[in-house]
Order: sequence, then structure tokens, then C-alpha cells
Amino acid sequence: MSLCITALSPAGIVLAADSRQTYRNNAGMVRIGTDNAVKLFKLNERTGVVIAGRAFFPDSKGMFKNAGWFIEDFRINHLDKEPRLDSKAIAEKLNDYFINALITPEENRLKTLVEEQVKNEGGTNITFRERQGVNIFCDFTKGGKKEERVWHIESITFVVAGFDADGVGRAYFVSVPDAPTDTVSRTTDSGGDLRIGQIDVVGRIIKGWAPEIFNLPIVQKAVNNGVNVRAELDKLEYIMNWSTMTLQDSINYCVLMTRITESVQKLSDGTYLTPGGITGVGGAIDIAKITHGDGFQWIKQKELTVDDD
Repeated sequence: MSLCITALSPAGIVLAADSRQTYRNNAGMVRIGTDNAVKLFKLNERTGVVIAGRAFFPDSKGMFKNAGWFIEDFRINHLDKEPRLDSKAIAEKLNDYFINALITPEENRLKTLVEEQVKNEGGTNITFRERQGVNIFCDFTKGGKKEERVWHIESITFVVAGFDADGVGRAYFVSVPDAPTDTVSRTTDSGGDLRIGQIDVVGRIIKGWAPEIFNLPIVQKAVNNGVNVRAELDKLEYIMNWSTMTLQDSINYCVLMTRITESVQKLSDGTYLTPGGITGVGGAIDIAKITHGDGFQWIKQKELTVDDD
């Protein structure tokens, strides 16, 4: 798991990413694999990206690589050949890259496994519908009855951010395989942030509520009675003065939200409504800034060290 935050203000763009990487072992338990994962990358002189979600998947030769390896492969073999792309075009191109590198091969692998599983259960007449996002739907006949099942591809989310030729900084959220849209984006003109990974704690702090509130019977009753509950809840949100934030303010915001998330995860175990949780945020925080004048610059970046004491 992860927490990556991209903050935009008229002063520029700040990207921040934690370093924790978790995995599920053969016993089904979630373990911390490392606190040294890299999730923030420079794509070109004016553009960067943060990633969250699936940590490892096989390359074209079947060798498992971490997601960062694929980002570097994209930068070297696909992006460097087209240096003039704007931020949205880069986000679209990276999404297409991950569809070809992750989604399509995983879809084919899952279909093979599903066919074997259904046949072993006595199912026949297996048909697959067209993939919808990360969902694979399968119809088959079993015991004279038609059945339907759905499988999910574990995917990647990312935010591409950079300054375009018009001097405006832009950031685009992408949940592979869904293409970036202007609806889920931010600019340095209007300011704001985009978060990916375990964003629940930050959301609770800024918005004053969490989406699980809609599972409460009292809230469901209000919705059924025609109350625009979301509009009422949105009145709890903090007014963030993005237009006046300096780059240092944006850095402080990203670090604060990351460390609060890490501490809440460490000291709690979910909520009473949704118990349980994964301590998926931690380790060093990598930070970079992007400005119209100076382009992409590292503020803090993990370095390899040797501790032989």
C-alpha cells in the first residue's frame, strides 16, 4: 500500500510519496516487505509521476519486476522519443503502456485460470464478456443452471504532473486502465491536491467525514427521505487556501498528511464500522518540486547507504 500526494498552487507543484511496500504471504497474512520502495519518479525535465497499487508483475519474458522498473522502461523506451508531449498526453501514454504491460497479460492469465477452475467444478459453455475496467465477467452452465462470476485485476493508480508549454502546471489522476480526464485533474491556476493509495485518513481530516458514513442506517434513511446528504457533509470540509500556498507550505502539507496517516495506522485497527486495517504507509518520504522556471527538482530522495555497525 502507499500514500502519494501531489499538491498544486500558483507557486508550483509538489509530489510526495512514502516508501512502504506490503505483500500478502502464502498464509494470507499482510506483511511489510520493505520501507525502501520508490514510488516517485522523474519522467522528463518538467514532468514527474507517483504510483500506488500493485507492486510486482511479470514483464514480457515472465520475469517479475517491481512497478518502478516499468516506469523506468516507459521513460527510456517510450517517453524519451517524444519529449514535447504535454502532461495529459504523457498520462494517456503511460496508461496505454500499463494496459499492454499489465492489464492485457493479466486478463489472458486470469481467463486461463478461470476456465480451468470452472471446468474442474463441472461447468460448461464458458463464455467471457468484454472486460469492463479491471473486471472480468464469466458466464457458464453448471447443473443445468446458468451462473455468472466476476474476477478483478489488481491494477495501478498514478498521478502524472508537470508544466505544459502554456506555463500552466497540471496533474492527472489515472486508475489503469481508465484514461485520464479533466474531471479528475488539478492545475496551478486553481490549486488543489490529488491523492492515491491509502487516502482515508487524509480524507477524514480535510473533508471531515469518510465514504463509509453512507453505510450508517441513519444516513441511509436521510438519503431515502430525499436529503442531499453529500452536499450537507461537504460543508464540513476545511477551506484550503491553495492560492496563497508557497512551495514550502505544500511540502509541509504533504509531509504532515503522510506522517499522520502513518501514526493513525500504527496506533489503530480500522474503525468500529470497518474494523481491521493495513499499516501500509511508512518509511522515508521522497519529495520533488516542479516549477515553470526550474522544471523538475528533487527536494528529498532516498539514497543507497551501508550500515555495517
